Amino acid sequence: MKKINLWIAGILMLSMALTACSPIIEEPVEPMPNEPEDLYPVEEKPAEPAEDVSDAIGGVAYITDPSASAEELKNQAASINAFALDLYQKLAEEDGNIIYSPYSIFQAFLMVYAGANAETKAEIAEALSVELDDENVHNLMNALNLKLTTLPEHLTEDTQPLIFNVANALWAQKDFHIEQEFLDKLSANYASGLKLVDFSKAEEARQLINLWVEAQTNEKIKDLIPQGMLNEMTRLVITNAVYFKGGWVHRFDAENTEKATFYLLDGNQKDIDMMHTGFNGSALVNSDLQVVQLPYEGGTYTMAAIMPTGDFKAFEASLDQDTLTGIFEALQAGFASIQLAMPKFKTESSFGLGDQLKALGIEQAFDAQLADFSGMTGEKDLYISDVIHKAYIDVNEEGTEAAAATAIGLSTTSMPSQSYEITLDHPFIYVIYERTTNTVVFMGRVVTP
Repeated sequence: MKKINLWIAGILMLSMALTACSPIIEEPVEPMPNEPEDLYPVEEKPAEPAEDVSDAIGGVAYITDPSASAEELKNQAASINAFALDLYQKLAEEDGNIIYSPYSIFQAFLMVYAGANAETKAEIAEALSVELDDENVHNLMNALNLKLTTLPEHLTEDTQPLIFNVANALWAQKDFHIEQEFLDKLSANYASGLKLVDFSKAEEARQLINLWVEAQTNEKIKDLIPQGMLNEMTRLVITNAVYFKGGWVHRFDAENTEKATFYLLDGNQKDIDMMHTGFNGSALVNSDLQVVQLPYEGGTYTMAAIMPTGDFKAFEASLDQDTLTGIFEALQAGFASIQLAMPKFKTESSFGLGDQLKALGIEQAFDAQLADFSGMTGEKDLYISDVIHKAYIDVNEEGTEAAAATAIGLSTTSMPSQSYEITLDHPFIYVIYERTTNTVVFMGRVVTP
């Protein structure tokens, strides 16, 4: 496999003229043996776009030093986390494992929001928990992107850096009018250039965008846009890609991985590969929960694995922002000696998010008669036709690699005082988040490793 910079890809595609997709959830991918390559590959230049794609940019240069206070960034993160949990409740209605990137979906919809007006804009603002008509939200998204993708200055030379990158692009029908103000807003805050394509050649356009997605995700997300999604009515596709890869601070020794029992929701059991390690770190253990924090090396990211000790479905249904914030706060104070057993797992999910987003209140955007994206084109001639999200995660002894893509189509240290043995042998929820802002970039559950 080529050693290229790894991205967790979240791609929001705004094509313009199809009908919303129904949800699809793929089966979990069985864990594969560790690949005999370094966790952190040599960075290579991403693949160049095909010659028949022309580029244009907004009239405003990308802002590399956006102004935002720590409190403002935490508030922006809180909006993302609220959206993450609201969407989780909708996705959890389906069976099976889950992996998705709320960070990717949220950011992609912010770019859609930049071109929305009237009630369409108000519905998106409410679903994203952002203040209506607060244009500073784009500046804050830019500032949060830069904070989350910038490595800490204190890293030593021998530290293997964590990788988290974000990329944005717009794909528009050539000769189709896009408002300059909309282009400027996205280029200034999202570094999103405009690529002109010909959607009348739908298969060629689909392959071009899918290749871009694949390149940004280290080939983890392939064929994001299915055949038939793009057609001669498509006018614009907005893509957002994020990529994450990090090694555990406390690695699991592969020699200690052994078969163990995992208890499924239906009462059955399954033999799985269980990893083992011991370390001093943060945990929360009480009569209701077992939670362990697994920090990644080379940055400020961590995974929190949350296993209810009682009824998983009841806990899942009650999981809200206050509960998650309380867990994060408890982990900051819950220093302990930990013996951890955790399953290896690899999961891929694919969702059509149209129904879930309508349930969250984004309704007019999907209605060809009511949608108002006049901020993009100057006319009320576009509506969201498809929202597709695809995500991937691989958790093993070395660390975590995750990728996600979203497509929206529009058409016309002290000594520990506690000691815990934590065995994640029942269904659990996990979040990958940045510790200084508590921004959740990935969220999911494991019900069958």
